[in-house]
Amino acid sequence: MSTSRPSQSSSNSGRSRRSARAMALATVDAKLHATFEESGSSFDYSSSVRISGTADGVNQPRHDKVTTAYLHHMQKGKMIQPFGCLLALDEKTCKVIAYSENAPEMLTMVSHAVPSVGDHPALGIGTDIKTLFTAPSASALQKALGFAEVLLLNPVLIHCKTSGKPFYAIIHRVTGSMIIDFEPVKPYEVPMTAAGALQSYKLAAKAITRLQSLPSGSMERLCDTMVQEVFVRTNLF
Repeated sequence: MSTSRPSQSSSNSGRSRRSARAMALATVDAKLHATFEESGSSFDYSSSVRISGTADGVNQPRHDKVTTAYLHHMQKGKMIQPFGCLLALDEKTCKVIAYSENAPEMLTMVSHAVPSVGDHPALGIGTDIKTLFTAPSASALQKALGFAEVLLLNPVLIHCKTSGKPFYAIIHRVTGSMIIDFEPVKPYEVPMTAAGALQSYKLAAKAITRLQSLPSGSMERLCDTMVQEVFVRTNLF
């Protein structure tokens, strides 16, 4: 009985630290978001981070109205997904420069149902992303990452090397890096309906890209183009 108490206390302490860290980060994010909304085009991220880092609230997270409203906006507005994980890659080397806290567990955890041979890949800063997935998946990712209009190829269906689990990789190119969202594929989507989902996404991506490329200033042209895309994609008329 007494031997379990230290372990339970340690577990509770760990949860408390993680909760405090999450709240501290949410407080800083909320302040940055408020600063961005107020400053508009003059927003300076670096200086804002320094100011937030030296503010009195960063080490003493508060459940204030600003933080609560920010979290409500992010979660209810579907700006963060409740599942999946994220990697950030250097655009030139395709090596990991950042990753979400749950990424190692989701992408490198060994499944006892899938036999594996050799060393298990580890995920960390500097990891070559191709080492995390099966050879065909690594090849598909490498091809997608080298494609100029990467949005047209989303999502890329990949399988983890250690577990064999399938994921949709959704790639976004930003300045100097690539951001990849990994969303688990539901069992009933593999293998038949997954292909249909991929095709549907790509068709929608082409339509969205065409709409985004239209010159500004003509609502009539935008509406006409939208009608054309709906007609082509759905054949309803």
